[in-house]
Amino acid sequence: MATSATSLNGYVVQIKGFTDSSGGIAQNQALSMRRAQLVIAYLEQAGNIPLTHVLTPGAMGESHPVSSNQTPEGRSENRRVGVKVLVNRGISPQ
Repeated sequence: MATSATSLNGYVVQIKGFTDSSGGIAQNQALSMRRAQLVIAYLEQAGNIPLTHVLTPGAMGESHPVSSNQTPEGRSENRRVGVKVLVNRGISPQ
């Protein structure tokens, strides 16, 4: 993903951290932020993505679950980080 992104003109990377429903709201917000920040650090160090190309990380907590929080498998799926590469078509050649 990092290799593909850096070859684009006008790209930015959006990173959002998520948690399952275990723990309190404040704890989940902090945990989801730490997850997002770890991915940013990895992309910067291993993927050579400059921080100027990274949007402010999103701490989404337990919002937007992709699976049920009623099972261990579902909770595992909800503990994630979403990464999207966005391209400004005004800067990037069509």
